[in-house]
Amino acid sequence: MKYCPNCGAKLSDNAKFCPVCGAKLDDYVIYENPEVEVSNDIVCRHCGKAKLMLVDAESDIPLYMCPHCGWYYGDFLGIGRPIYYDSIHLKIGRIIKAEIRMKGHVRVNVKKMQKMEDEALTELARYLSEDLKGHEITEIRDALVYLLEENVLELYEEDINDDFSWVGVRFVDSN
Repeated sequence: MKYCPNCGAKLSDNAKFCPVCGAKLDDYVIYENPEVEVSNDIVCRHCGKAKLMLVDAESDIPLYMCPHCGWYYGDFLGIGRPIYYDSIHLKIGRIIKAEIRMKGHVRVNVKKMQKMEDEALTELARYLSEDLKGHEITEIRDALVYLLEENVLELYEEDINDDFSWVGVRFVDSN
């Protein structure tokens, strides 16, 4: 049995949308047979409307899900500490991990200017959008900014010449 990550309703195995709340299930990570245990002390920081449900207690840092907004609280991609995240953050993190594993980097070429970081974030979002069909560039950019603010990712710069730089993104070392 599957459960809706947005509202917690039971789903049929082949459901594409939640029959209760209408959530498009392709946008979420679906946990089968979650161990549903409501936390008595962790209220969702994202929406503030619900106590988090424990969905996976197997790892060192348990994974919780908010039954109201569908955000998760746990060890995002094994970074060694819990953060709040949703499905787009998880997708972006997986893409970046895969690209770094395959190419050694995730970076874009940006003209040197005063607001180079803003331009780089937009270009990185545009680059990632190839693998994130159905998500707008601004949504991807906002998700990147969130992961930077949560100290999961960091930007770095490498000079190409006097006019251009490579601006890349990498995971913050958790050590």
